[in-house]
Amino acid sequence: MHAGRLMVLGAVMLLAAQGAEAKLPPKLLGKAFVLAEKPADQDAAALAKICEKAPPVAELQREKGQNGHWVGNLVAFFRKPSVKGPVIIWIYDKADKQSIKDGEPIQALSVDTSPKDLFLHELDLDPDQGYNKDRTYLIRVGQLIGKKERVYAVGEVKLLKK
Repeated sequence: MHAGRLMVLGAVMLLAAQGAEAKLPPKLLGKAFVLAEKPADQDAAALAKICEKAPPVAELQREKGQNGHWVGNLVAFFRKPSVKGPVIIWIYDKADKQSIKDGEPIQALSVDTSPKDLFLHELDLDPDQGYNKDRTYLIRVGQLIGKKERVYAVGEVKLLKK
């Protein structure tokens, strides 16, 4: 496993939606989305509205320039509340079924935070770190509990040429 090679743009943004304050739509629980634009309104209800309309497989355009990266905003709606401790983002090449089965992601990033059931994070997917155009990547968001992965949300992103 290659840990820590996923680059972060800006500060990590986190949201902990309080159950009484913001009821998340059940159909979003357990799903992760990658948005091309940073959401202007980052409260749980506004994010739910945006993600309900989002396609199941996000598409990111590569930034301009020869060394352009793919930049997106990860929004994960946890299927159940996380425990105290860091959140892990695992990213797999969807075409590589064996690495998914073996639990060997292209990259893994530990984010030192403890969100309850909603997680936001800016991603910078660098071609020099193994990301390729016209490929689809599986994203899992969760925690390590003991030595076992607990996955709270799953999504996909396709990286486009331009």
